[in-house]
Amino acid sequence: MWRKGLGWSIATCVLAAALPAMGETPAAPVRHPVTIDDILALRSLSGLDCAHDGKQAVYVVGEADLKADKRRSALWLVDLASGAPLQLTSGEEKAGAPSFSPDGKSIAFLSKRGKDKLAQIWLLDRRGGEARKLTDVKGDIAGFRWSPDSKTLLLMISDPAPEPPKDDPERPLPVVVDDVKIKQDGVGFLTADTHTHLALFDVSTRTETRLTASDSFDVTTAEWAPDGKSIAYIADHATDLSDLGGHWLTVVEARTGAVPKVVAKLHGAPGQTLLWSADGTKITHLVGPGGKVDQYGQPHLAETVLATGATRILPATAGLFVSAPVDIGAGQIGVVLAQDRHEVPAVVDAKGALRRLNDGTLSVLAQCGAAVPGAVRAVVASGDGKPAELYALDAKGGLKVLTTHNKAVADGVAWGKVEDYAARAKDGNEVHGLLLRPAGVAAGTKVPTLLWIHGGPNAQDIHAVDGYSMIADLLAAQGYAVLMPNYRGSSGRGDAYSAAIAADWGQKDVADLHASLDWAVAQGFADPARLGAGGWSYGGILTDFLIVRDNRLKAAFSGAGEGNIFALFGVDQYVQQYTQELGTPWKEPELWTRLSEPLLHADRIKTPTLFMGGMADDNVPLIGGQQLYQALKITGVPTRLVGYPDENHGIARPSFQRDRLERIVDWFKRHLN
Repeated sequence: MWRKGLGWSIATCVLAAALPAMGETPAAPVRHPVTIDDILALRSLSGLDCAHDGKQAVYVVGEADLKADKRRSALWLVDLASGAPLQLTSGEEKAGAPSFSPDGKSIAFLSKRGKDKLAQIWLLDRRGGEARKLTDVKGDIAGFRWSPDSKTLLLMISDPAPEPPKDDPERPLPVVVDDVKIKQDGVGFLTADTHTHLALFDVSTRTETRLTASDSFDVTTAEWAPDGKSIAYIADHATDLSDLGGHWLTVVEARTGAVPKVVAKLHGAPGQTLLWSADGTKITHLVGPGGKVDQYGQPHLAETVLATGATRILPATAGLFVSAPVDIGAGQIGVVLAQDRHEVPAVVDAKGALRRLNDGTLSVLAQCGAAVPGAVRAVVASGDGKPAELYALDAKGGLKVLTTHNKAVADGVAWGKVEDYAARAKDGNEVHGLLLRPAGVAAGTKVPTLLWIHGGPNAQDIHAVDGYSMIADLLAAQGYAVLMPNYRGSSGRGDAYSAAIAADWGQKDVADLHASLDWAVAQGFADPARLGAGGWSYGGILTDFLIVRDNRLKAAFSGAGEGNIFALFGVDQYVQQYTQELGTPWKEPELWTRLSEPLLHADRIKTPTLFMGGMADDNVPLIGGQQLYQALKITGVPTRLVGYPDENHGIARPSFQRDRLERIVDWFKRHLN
């Protein structure tokens, strides 16, 4: 875009100077190794929703505003046939959760604007014009769904928080907790007013009516029946310690005073979605294993018959990690499969047969679709050297790019070549992973080598810029070879592989990490005198196990880790997992002691280690890093502790994101080079 007032002639001269002479080949763009600025410049694509006619998609573009030091987000609209994305909101105020009305007239979204203390629902007319505020409710809206006739919104909403006394509005109120689960990252302490229930909101009269009672469970997702007369929802019974993963599929009529009916008590799964059959007799959804292996189970596609409550896993998806199911018409469900280092789009047809659409060269990270046979799906996809963009996915698996939100960054970076590797652990397990080598290093040269360990652990590093931590790209640009192992506990290799570490942290997974390092040294490129490791969340936890056992490591970074599981009981959000998977500390003291090896044997640690975390993290609280930092200070091992104020498990403030990357790079440079 030219500045106003420069004039046509100046623009023409500049353009002419930039063009090659006739007959010359245009010069290739000058690329550079990835930098922190590149990482911060990448835009995120999320909140994807497809119009009911299958012709358009709306989505959220997030980006860092470095000057204001905050994240901004805006809604964009794209035509799935022609592309040509159009920005709908300015990004000055955050916008999220966009949703097309079934009648095609409006797009509803959540945004906190002006004097609002909580996000409200706003409406955009698809013909154009400014957004108008629809709701002014007092509770926190966790999500919403349009009724089939577009006249009512179903709200997943909490009760209003208690108000401070009018005579002293600044006075803090006590926090009163009654549930067995007391915390959730991003929420803090769970109190009676934090639980979500269902309410109906009439669009024409702008009135809210409670549909279900507030209780000690949360409504996590809900969907209208095709006829609009009833609603199915999932109630997360996190208070029942005997039922880890207990998600109750419940149906209630869409009227005041209706009594909810529990249809089936399911084992829940992340990314839960409810899809009604066209005749309203069945619901397709995800299920996990529950119980001891709940945190490691791969979601499978299942269906429940509402009349009987009978649930069955669709045989074609047994043993596969299934995510993002969408109704694509004619009884077909579009899904994404996690398969060894790839995320592959697929279709489950009306007979239950599974068909993969392509090989996952571009991994699908999110998708939406319309129940219109033959319509394309909108997907967010990413690949090696290809940051996330929006694509149209056709019925044969073809992908057509629709956007260029990250093209400027992608075209300017000399992306490292991502290689597959396989290593054999001492117990015979074959661990698969990704390898990034530093550019410009002569064959046979030994280089400093790092393990960069993903979190989860039920996740995997995949062939996609957005499918593994870009810290790996940044470290490779500093001259390190970077190994990204999908150790046991990772997804993409089947149920048994994922569940292998249940109640056995720091054993088989650490054996796979050692195998990766040993393989790299044996290959001749890893300098055995310059090895390091790092990761965030479970990646930080595994780093803590590594440094207490492997003095080969000359530098380490532990982000949101913990070396003493005793310290987190009753402090973080995982009381269900602890009681079901590990047993309580007073009943299983030997196991809890073994899992606390890094702190209890901290005198064995010789590796200079940087500890880091969010100071408001209730997922893996900073206390995990504090204790090991203190131990290393006492034993004289070089260490540093960095806490980010008001940050949860994921660091969101751009200046803190930059600070974290700079400190990681500096730490390895100081202690590994």
